[in-house]
Amino acid sequence: MSVAPWVVSTPQRIDADVAFSPILDLARGVVAGYQTVASPVGARRSQDVVDDPCSIMTAALAAAATLPPDTFLTVPLGLGDGGPGDLDDPALMSVLTSRGDLSGVVLDLRAVPEDVGAAPTARLEGLREAGALVALGGEQAAQPTLRSITRLRPSIVRLGRAWVEGIEHSAEKRDAIEVTGTMAAQLDAWLLAEGVSTPAELRTLSELGVPLAQGPLVGPARRVWQNAAPQAHRALPRDRAPAGDGVLRDLVRRAYTTDDVGSARSVLAETVGFEVVVAVDEHRRPHAVLVKDDHGRWQSSDVLAVHVDTPLGDAVARAMARPRSTRFGPLACTDSAGGFLGVLHLEDLMTHLAGRA
Repeated sequence: MSVAPWVVSTPQRIDADVAFSPILDLARGVVAGYQTVASPVGARRSQDVVDDPCSIMTAALAAAATLPPDTFLTVPLGLGDGGPGDLDDPALMSVLTSRGDLSGVVLDLRAVPEDVGAAPTARLEGLREAGALVALGGEQAAQPTLRSITRLRPSIVRLGRAWVEGIEHSAEKRDAIEVTGTMAAQLDAWLLAEGVSTPAELRTLSELGVPLAQGPLVGPARRVWQNAAPQAHRALPRDRAPAGDGVLRDLVRRAYTTDDVGSARSVLAETVGFEVVVAVDEHRRPHAVLVKDDHGRWQSSDVLAVHVDTPLGDAVARAMARPRSTRFGPLACTDSAGGFLGVLHLEDLMTHLAGRA
């Protein structure tokens, strides 16, 4: 899919200029999402203008309603640090909760203290239940702590410019990204490399299996939904997987769903004919899977969700990066809104992959 340069429509009387830089899916060679870049109206006239987080968030959420299909929008947010744009701000929370469905919105946590309080964490969970995803990362060479990653369960882990700069010449950086990528995959999160500036950097990141990239080479921030720059496409390896090979659509199997894991487990103990049951939320997004073990007991675990157009090899790689206890469990196949379509059994994926070798 290529994304047309659609004009972003935002409400009048919003006191902020909001632009969007493209985020490139390195495996498929298409735009996967956009990163919000904001500056207040008048910032070009005066250096004394102070950001208005509520106006920026209002403009970004209004633009998110017009996102191209199969894309997401990241919006900056603080978590319990007490600064501007923090979840402790009632006005900002009002902007977020008034949106209702936050599907397609990624809350980009750019200031996370070591010890996040219970109140902001609860607010974040409420937004996640409304459909929002979470991104987490540090600035430049900083990396989120393992404690923050496991507690906040981000869908995207950001790597700052210092991780990327000169990576084609640094074995140490390449090794660090491979280790971080493995950890992220085990938590069902994707890496996003920021500040990518040269073809060599982008090519190396692609060869390392980093899923997402953003930066000057990928494209500048603009007030339109734009495709990635031609030089970014030219920098990708020519033998990468094609966008959406269509295999998962043929391998997906129907499965029963439940909105209450506890109740389902008690009922399933007295029934036959079920092997897999997927727990979904009110938006039909999968969040857990119940699988019958060899002793007839139903075990629940977190579920790995993959988009229906994910290339087969990528789906298998993500599945095999899971912890050993769940590595061979079923995957949940989802549509562009994250809604559940069915399950994918790893044996089906591996058999098809072996047949193509």
